[in-house]
Parts: sequence; structure tokens; C-alpha cells
Amino acid sequence: MRIIEWFGRLFTRSERTVILNEYKNELQNSIAIQAFALITTIDMIASLVAKCEFKTYRNGKEFKGYEWYSLNVKPNKNQNSTEFWQEFISKLLFYREALVINVNNQLIIADDFQKEEFAVKESEFTQISRGDITFNRKYKMSDVLYLRYTNSDAMQIISSIFGMYEKLISVASDKYIKAGGQKGTLEIPAAAMGDKDFEKRYTKLMNEHFGSFFKSTNAVLPLWNGMKYTAVTSDSVKKTTNEISDISKLVDDALSRAAQAYKVPPALVRGDVAGIEDAVNMLLTVCIDPLTDMIGEELTGKKFDPIEVINGNYISVDTSCIKHIDIFDIAVNADKLIASGMMNIDETRDKAGLTPTGEKWARRHYITKNYTTTPVSYTHLRAHETL
Repeated sequence: MRIIEWFGRLFTRSERTVILNEYKNELQNSIAIQAFALITTIDMIASLVAKCEFKTYRNGKEFKGYEWYSLNVKPNKNQNSTEFWQEFISKLLFYREALVINVNNQLIIADDFQKEEFAVKESEFTQISRGDITFNRKYKMSDVLYLRYTNSDAMQIISSIFGMYEKLISVASDKYIKAGGQKGTLEIPAAAMGDKDFEKRYTKLMNEHFGSFFKSTNAVLPLWNGMKYTAVTSDSVKKTTNEISDISKLVDDALSRAAQAYKVPPALVRGDVAGIEDAVNMLLTVCIDPLTDMIGEELTGKKFDPIEVINGNYISVDTSCIKHIDIFDIAVNADKLIASGMMNIDETRDKAGLTPTGEKWARRHYITKNYTTTPVSYTHLRAHETL
């Protein structure tokens, strides 16, 4: 199976785990590491977007209807919303475009399609396929959900960066094999070399006895006529450890560069924990929010006409649920939000990941007596009167 065919499937954690083993015989090391880095980065982004809630609004107020259900629970009969959005984002980031069609109120992600673009009128999509099914009809742009990833040179940047890895990893692998192999010297006395059967016995010793000796965990090597074998083991363990470290650094570098291409802080894909809060905030700002804004705008533009949008009908993606919130850590801030009238109790509970009570009193806005209007100073009044 070719690598591009494999990428055509949905990126899952199990596939990400077995990739190096599945293709070790048909891919160069550089290709395997490049694929591993790409899938790790893309899967992280896709998983985070899939965790978000798609909120639907009517006349400026949150409303949960069939659209909310299809976007957050069950887009189609064969996928839940998490699977759906993971696949959609994976295709969008890797192929730089993704298409969704509506078939009998089911949202279907296209595996392949043909697109004809026009300067003024709507673009058209044909030969749309999903699995072994091809939908034999023409879809206009207004009929589909279509996104194009604007970072069009991401794959080109990554491909050019990883061009050097084939040579580097091959060298590192060769050094690793040499460091872990068996080496030694064989002393052969002149008397043994004078034996009439020397050539025959020497060939058998090299090809059979030494071969079995090196491959076996426990073995005895027969020698004769004063021959002496001495193993060369100096710094073997040290070299092996160094080569493993070299390969590990190459993988970390590959992950970092892939993450940078997709605007993900490298520390997150490498699993570093230092400064993780700042890294997550940056990830949301430069990577996740632009993607979710693009999705929300596309959904809003396809579901509502301009007048409806102006009147408060729209779809947005709530990314606040990506970060885990400890209610004890936010207790003071939650109190200030309610006390200042910024949010009511149910709104605060919802942002904290708790279920809103639904009670009337919890939907009221409160403000403490500490908040009042700013008193107008006498100096200010005199200045105003002068003017």
C-alpha cells in the first residue's frame, strides 16, 4: 500500500501507533518519521476541535434544535460528532480542503470529489464519493460545506524540511547497528595456516560457526591449532545509548517542525509539561480559533441569509471547553463575574463545565453594592462650566 493511499483513511491513534511497523519494509526512515510527525500534529488539532461545542443562535439567543443535534451529537447514521469532526479536520489539514454534503439530512464527508471553479457564479462539485459510493449529481457551492485551508504551503514547507532526514537517519541507523553488533579479532598461528585442510576448515568456521555464535544468546565457539578469538567490546554500550539518543533527537526535531508548520507550540506535540498553560493559550489563539472561526462562518453563511444573520441567527464554535477548569481555582473569579453582573449563575456554571440549573433565579443578573456610578468631582464641574 502506498503512503498516500494510507493517508486517505481517517487518522486514528491506533494507526498512528503502528505506522512505523506497518511500513518499515517499504518506506525509508525519513518518510516514516515525517508521516509520524504529521499525523501526531494533525491528530492533536483534530481532537481538540472535535471537543468543542457548536452553538446555534436564534435572534441572538442560544437555541438547541436539529442543527445543534446534528453538529454536536450525530451528524449521520455511522458517525458521532467526535468521529465526524476529527475526520473533517484531518482531511482539511492534510489535503488543504474538505467537503461535506447533506444527503437525506445526514452530513457526509467526501473522500474524493471534482471541483469546477468560476469567477462570478457558484463553483460546482461533481464525482463526489464516500467509500465505494459515488453520488451522481452536481452540487453547487451553496449546497455544501466546503473549507479550504489557507496555509497552502504547509505541506511544501514540511516536505522541504524533511528532505534532509533520509540521509541523517540512515547514517544514525547504520551507526546504531554497528555499535550494537559483535566485533572481534581472530589470531591464527602460522602452523594452523599450513594445514592442508586449512582453507576448507576456515571457510566453515567463518560462515557457520561464527555465524551461529553471533546470532545465539548462549553459544560455544570451537577453535583449533592455537587460534584465539578476542571480542572488541570497548564503549559498545556507550555508543548504543548515544545512537538511540541521536535518533530520538531527530524524531523530536521532526515533531517540532511539523508543529510549527501548523502553528502548534512544539512543546505540546513533544509532550513537554513546562509552560504548558502558556502553550495551550497560544495554541488556541493562533491555531484552533482561526480554524473554528472559519467553520462557524461557513456554517452560518450556508444556513442563514444576510438578513437572518443581522437579526442574530448564527452558528459559533465554543473553544472554552478545550481547557480543563478546576472550580476551586476559578472560585474567586467566578464570584467577581456574578457580583459585577457580567454573567448570571447559570452562564458561569456553563463556562465552568457544570450543568446549568435552569432555575429562574439562576438566570438573573446580580450586582453587589460595591459597584456604583463614578461620582462627578467638583473640579470637573467647574472645568465644564468654564468651557
